[in-house]
Amino acid sequence: MSESFLASNMFDIKGIVAVVTGGGSGKSYTCEVFDSHTLTDSAGLGLFITRALAVNGAKRVFILGRRKKVLEDAARDIVCSLVSRPTTTNDLQGLDNVIPVQCDITNQQALKTAVTFIENEVGYIDLLVANSGIAGPAGSVGPNASISQVQETLYNIPMEEFTNTFHVNSTGVFYTIIAFLSLLDAGNKDTTYQNARSQVITTSSIGGFNRKITAGFGYTASKAATTMMMKVLATYLVPYRIRANIICPGCRTCQLPNPEIKTDSFSVFPTDLTASLIDGKKPTEEGAFPLEQIPAERAGLPEDIAGPLLYLASRAGAYCNGNCVITDGGKLSVTPATY
Repeated sequence: MSESFLASNMFDIKGIVAVVTGGGSGKSYTCEVFDSHTLTDSAGLGLFITRALAVNGAKRVFILGRRKKVLEDAARDIVCSLVSRPTTTNDLQGLDNVIPVQCDITNQQALKTAVTFIENEVGYIDLLVANSGIAGPAGSVGPNASISQVQETLYNIPMEEFTNTFHVNSTGVFYTIIAFLSLLDAGNKDTTYQNARSQVITTSSIGGFNRKITAGFGYTASKAATTMMMKVLATYLVPYRIRANIICPGCRTCQLPNPEIKTDSFSVFPTDLTASLIDGKKPTEEGAFPLEQIPAERAGLPEDIAGPLLYLASRAGAYCNGNCVITDGGKLSVTPATY
């Protein structure tokens, strides 16, 4: 029994088959170059999740997204991290567990096509990470804005932009989950990965709990909707033995303490969505933020999203269903919130 308590066993995900939407998303920085290809090291939640699964022994990680090149670059980047200074493509043989699949998750036919491809490849999945999302229109006004300025700013947001935020962050997530139900069911019947029942994990946001609007009304409302939808799905899917859990990372919810960073807002996780806000600074170093803004005093690191993901995907989190894991450095503890 003592061996079952070893972290290497508790958090073991070897053999898992996963799908990650938005799995190639990230801001690119120059990495290794070989075979005339520039590899990248990316900072995006989807890529953090994909990397965490791939480097810990996943049998397959299918990454879905609209941009084929972004997906292919992400797959090569992860191979780069698995191989010590590769020089030719021959060094990559056998390291093909990250599979790019071009797919627009807001298109039902595209989802069907992706499901068919994955079904033909492996026949099942154990884990679906519904990670795709957009920031949506901000529509921010200054703290001393008049009511007429507030009205004008918010009313001038095109209604279709507001609605599209829901279309991607909520509707797209719902149809992605429904599209993969048959493969998740097949995953429960396959005996390759026995550490946990099949599940869906959605990347939502603390924006869905935060009562201080800094990421836009569309984003905040869409993430609140997604979080609630996942709670309902956790109950709805019980008869089918498919679990549903949520990871809520930090979003743009705090003022930057460094005056050199010229912006009024910042992401608790520096990602491709907020790359322009970082401007080359190092917000992940402890002490970058005052305690009253982020109790952890820093922005999130890749490990801060990979840790909860590995917990939920492994034996360690096998008893979790309908859970919402907050990973925000304590931000919701120091801001008006409903959580």
